Amino acid sequence: MILIDSHCHLFYDSIYQNLDDKIENADEADVKYLLSVSTNYENSLKNLEMSQNHSKICCSVGIHPHDLDCEYSEDDLAKLAQDENVVAVGEIGLDYHFDNGDLKSNQIELFEKMLKLARMVDLPCIFHARDCFPDILNVLQGYDDVAGVFHCYTDSLENAKKVLDMGYFISFSGIITFKNCANLRDVLKYVPDDRLLIETDSPYLAPVPFRGKDNEPAYLKEIASCAADLRGVTIEKIAQIT
Repeated sequence: MILIDSHCHLFYDSIYQNLDDKIENADEADVKYLLSVSTNYENSLKNLEMSQNHSKICCSVGIHPHDLDCEYSEDDLAKLAQDENVVAVGEIGLDYHFDNGDLKSNQIELFEKMLKLARMVDLPCIFHARDCFPDILNVLQGYDDVAGVFHCYTDSLENAKKVLDMGYFISFSGIITFKNCANLRDVLKYVPDDRLLIETDSPYLAPVPFRGKDNEPAYLKEIASCAADLRGVTIEKIAQIT
């Protein structure tokens, strides 16, 4: 059985300082490949270096909406995106949870820059979307040639249907193991096999029974097991389709 963690952040110290151990833990839990996702230019460089040195790691490059003010050169980011170890642009998107409205236009401007980068280098995107529907779908209508996944999905079934109608993938994290997330589990049961991904979002959102600890890719197996139970299939089937 081969599980793939489609979204983790290996550049954080809690993982990076013990990276070889974390990779070994993942391997023992049947998590054989890891996509380490970037949020700014600095950790894009760090992720790329890791992916170049570890055969089980690939990476993305991109600027997260929370990193609006980070320093980077668009040309330099584009050069990184063309490395063979880079498989996506992300994580990019919109997040209005902490905004009072003043930064929304700046987020949209950054998001469109990242979408244009993805189009230029012909890579899919990893979308961060929090409290931003319908704005994010409105922006994406102008980039329907760019593929992508809505990572760590936590929104409604209604919006999930819109995301699926637009051709995107949906990825679920350890949140599906939390007791108070019945609505999200309904979304997971709805998503078709060919649009489903799973992730840890390490070091965040450790699944039950590891809540309160730093998350790590090895814990993906708990998420896969929960997804299997909810969809009435084996964990091997979840591994196969994701």
